[in-house]
Amino acid sequence: MIKKDDKNMVERRHHKRFKVKSGTFKSKSLDGDIIDISMGGFSFSYVDNGEWSDESFDQGMLLGEKDLCLDDIPLKVISDCAINRGLSITRRCGVKFVKLNPKQLAQLEYYIWANTDATEQETETIPD
Repeated sequence: MIKKDDKNMVERRHHKRFKVKSGTFKSKSLDGDIIDISMGGFSFSYVDNGEWSDESFDQGMLLGEKDLCLDDIPLKVISDCAINRGLSITRRCGVKFVKLNPKQLAQLEYYIWANTDATEQETETIPD
């Protein structure tokens, strides 16, 4: 853990996060736009239709540019909160990857390389 200098806050993130240029998350019950991603997890936004709960999936699919697809990725929901209220409620969900095998880790590393700007600064998100 790295301690932040001026605010005496402890950095809890284990992996650097990158903004995603173009990416979609899909599960059996939910679709959303990926906001940012790291080797530890990702966050995505979705429109709340009232029919989804964070227990409704434990696997998902990540879609990226040029038909890039990571399927059957094991996940665990870490956070889920409203980020906009209006005619429809937009929410932000943070998930972490659970027990990725070596092939999935290699695919994830490639997904991050292909769908983000690795030179960008970390985004301000929840910890992995």
